[in-house]
Amino acid sequence: MHPDSPEFQAYQAILAGHQELKGLLERIDHVLATRSDTVEEACHLLAQLGDRLVKHFALEEQEGYFEEAVLHAPQLVAKVNRLLAQHPKMCSQAHSLVQEATGQPSQAAEWWETTRRLFLAFRDELLRHERAEDRLLQEAYNLDLGSHD
Repeated sequence: MHPDSPEFQAYQAILAGHQELKGLLERIDHVLATRSDTVEEACHLLAQLGDRLVKHFALEEQEGYFEEAVLHAPQLVAKVNRLLAQHPKMCSQAHSLVQEATGQPSQAAEWWETTRRLFLAFRDELLRHERAEDRLLQEAYNLDLGSHD
């Protein structure tokens, strides 16, 4: 794949979005692990994660990144559909995480422990999803490269 090709640019855009999300996840994890900020700021970061996730998934879906991958590797359509079907569930989980965090008494040490436990479970699922998307795109474009070399 040539670096100037639209496919390469789309691939890079998805990877950049994944890195941005990963950075926010790391920041939230740090705040929750070290309790280095206020509960209000931690809740704000969780809400920011939910907002960014909605935008990230919308970009992936509306820009046709995965449609392009399927054009290169039609055998991946079932994998693409499974990944896309996870987007609404993950947005809902992010929203639920914010609701849970803002609905707990914020003075207690339990807030930090409970919120971090819920966040880590969500983070792990989201990272698995993002890695699966990365692998799918690599598979699609590597298959395309291999077939024309």
